[in-house]
Amino acid sequence: MKLVDFLPDFLNDIIAIEEQSFLHPWKEKMFLDSAANELVSFKVIVENEKVAGYCLFWILEGQAEILNIAVSPDFRRRSFAKQMLQYIIECSKEKDTECVFLDVRAGNSAAISLYESFGFEKTGIRKKYYTGISGKEDALILRKKLK
Repeated sequence: MKLVDFLPDFLNDIIAIEEQSFLHPWKEKMFLDSAANELVSFKVIVENEKVAGYCLFWILEGQAEILNIAVSPDFRRRSFAKQMLQYIIECSKEKDTECVFLDVRAGNSAAISLYESFGFEKTGIRKKYYTGISGKEDALILRKKLK
């Protein structure tokens, strides 16, 4: 397993993972725009020459925000998300940030459990932020203090 910088060769695999992971997946342009943004760190986790997952985050004004993180269904429950999350936290500490935060679908118990295991705490709710199968769903704002 290795964490590498995004390359355009990874894009088709990333889009496939995104579509398998989210009800409203990012489109190709969103990934390409993020890759072109010098503020965004776009990492891909590779296992046996296959894209296992990816993460995007940025650090602005002393805070790190996780923009997107996903693992292929074929590679779930093998600590890939933990590895990416640990990387984001370490990078954030190196940049002397105060905290790391993200939005997560309130019903995504697996992701919430992962973030809580890293010390993230709920700091707010965005009411009806996500559109889901059963209508609108809240987003939880989770934050991990680093200082």
